[in-house]
Amino acid sequence: MNEARAMATLALFAVGILGGGVVHAVLDRGPAENPYPALPKVDEPRAAHDVVAAVGSDDAQALSRMLDSTMLTDLDTALQPIVDVRTTKFVGAVESEGRLLSAYVVTGKTTEGIDFVVGFVLRVSNDQVVGVN
Repeated sequence: MNEARAMATLALFAVGILGGGVVHAVLDRGPAENPYPALPKVDEPRAAHDVVAAVGSDDAQALSRMLDSTMLTDLDTALQPIVDVRTTKFVGAVESEGRLLSAYVVTGKTTEGIDFVVGFVLRVSNDQVVGVN
């Protein structure tokens, strides 16, 4: 009698698992489609590349020629708390209505000598950097 009850319990458990799997397979629709269209990817803009190259080589004179004081302040804020840039890496660029967004990751050291990583985006329009985010 106990054996029959144990087998019935295991059979009910197996039927429950199988039934749940079938119901899930029938009702699960997967993730919803993204309502926002993807922006087309583009090559790294030359103006943004030049700015990041100047950041990587610690070339303050080149940066001052390429960016106005407001953008230099924005770039300094974007790089905080890094004071000594070690590497820069382009991670991608997209285009929308003639404006380009070019993303970068910078690794470096803080004033305390701690390794740190920050990311920022340069906005490019008409072959010039026009903003820093």
